Amino acid sequence: MSERIESITQRPPVQGAAALVKGLRVLQVIPELGPQAHAKNIQERLGLPRPTVYRLLNTLEQEGFIERNPISDEYALGRQLIHLAHQSLTRSDLRERVRGVMHEISQQTGETVHLAIPYGYHMTFIDKVESADAVRMASYIGMPVPMHSTAVGKAYLAALSEEACEQYLARLTLEPITVQTLTSLEDLRGALAVTRKQGYAIDDEENELGIICFGQAVNGVDGRVSGAISVSVPRYRFQEGTAHHIVTTIQEHLSALH
Repeated sequence: MSERIESITQRPPVQGAAALVKGLRVLQVIPELGPQAHAKNIQERLGLPRPTVYRLLNTLEQEGFIERNPISDEYALGRQLIHLAHQSLTRSDLRERVRGVMHEISQQTGETVHLAIPYGYHMTFIDKVESADAVRMASYIGMPVPMHSTAVGKAYLAALSEEACEQYLARLTLEPITVQTLTSLEDLRGALAVTRKQGYAIDDEENELGIICFGQAVNGVDGRVSGAISVSVPRYRFQEGTAHHIVTTIQEHLSALH
């Protein structure tokens, strides 16, 4: 058991705050367990009754402080914590590795660049490099976005194994975000097939009218897909050659990472 958890365990809890202390212990244990952060392992690590742990997990998940991976059933810290304390994400290996590349891509394209990772059935922005142009994206770090309507989501899904991708597709709610959104599995599978073939994903005003995005999956240091980067372009700035320039820029910089 870690020193942090022991310190909380050994200190007498503030009167009336026992549930809060237990919840904080859950938040501390989850990142320490990493990919082994399943409900049973969390319970064993904390030494709390099973009903108590499940109640805490359900409450924290409902509030967005933790999120459960629908494929592996492992828990991770949620988007609310990311949004409230995104400054601490400077320690994120993926964010640190990609940060410089994002700046280079933004400078060379003149557009906004996002880095997103999967949480549950959506993607969450964990970093953003803003365009210098007066018209900017109304996005923010910690913002959740759908998988089926975004370039980051489609790029991530297309980079997964067929089995893992299908597990996501079976659970996605294909809501129409705009009139351009793909709302059938057949159309989405077709778009993912195109993404795999060409090596990048396109969001053609599918998540926000007037905005076109190009995305590519990003691997972690272990070689497995960890998230995706996207470049967002207002429709009015889109010209002949824009797509080729952006896609080439993304691919060149990400290939240098690997």
